[in-house]
Amino acid sequence: MGNTDVAHTDPILIGKGLTKVYASTGSGTALKAAVDGIDVSLLPGECLAIIGESGSGKTTLSRLLLGQLRPDAGQVAYQGSPVLRGSAAAKSLARDSALVFQNPFASLDPRWTIGRSVAEPLLAAGRRGSGHLWHRRQDGTGLADQVAKVLSAVQLDPDRLMTAYPSDLSGGQAQRAAIARALIVKPRILLADEPMSAVDVSARVGILHTFQSIMARSRQQAEPSNGMSMIIISHDLGVVQHIADRVMVLVRGKVVEEGPVNAILNHPKQSYTRQLLAAATL
Repeated sequence: MGNTDVAHTDPILIGKGLTKVYASTGSGTALKAAVDGIDVSLLPGECLAIIGESGSGKTTLSRLLLGQLRPDAGQVAYQGSPVLRGSAAAKSLARDSALVFQNPFASLDPRWTIGRSVAEPLLAAGRRGSGHLWHRRQDGTGLADQVAKVLSAVQLDPDRLMTAYPSDLSGGQAQRAAIARALIVKPRILLADEPMSAVDVSARVGILHTFQSIMARSRQQAEPSNGMSMIIISHDLGVVQHIADRVMVLVRGKVVEEGPVNAILNHPKQSYTRQLLAAATL
């Protein structure tokens, strides 16, 4: 993908020496480092892919970066300030980040319409807009207008989907609704954790196009230092080649290869990365 505009800006998120240790499964004493001394940075407007097989530490690293886990060693900084429990930086990071998970149906309450589910992050944050949820304002600033706009941004028809329920949607439609739910708060950082592994190949293509258009629109509408950043977690280089600017390859909690997406795809240095490329699905 290669977004060169972000290269001259300061990182929005930095992790230094990040380490997280867990007790090994079935043992009360043996310890295993899920993440082992990793340095990582994320630039404004950049899409960073963290890739590796199951158990490589991808999700643990992403949770450390977003302040959802406390590292056993190392530190995270958001916009230059340390992310410590209860700190202003920690609160800002929580407010400025949003997540898209593997299973979209787990993100959408089956009792709620899609419109209500997409609006929920704004409702929870107290950003309700004016009037009833589905009252459309002439100036386009009502809550329903915001929901309709973000559904359109992920290629869903708001007139049909706002009143639909998750059971009415295909897997690909549900994942795009989950993406809309994350985007409605206008996050500075979007984390997508294996967002395409639970949908079929045809739906993956649509979701990839959705992510591509989201990042392109963010870069067009914002200064490089203010663009939305994205972290995508995957085990498939065939997926991330279409959206990532930079790739970090993990094996057993350590970084074995990192660099611009084109360099990693065209000139991988590690045999493990070459195996991932051989197994690519898109």
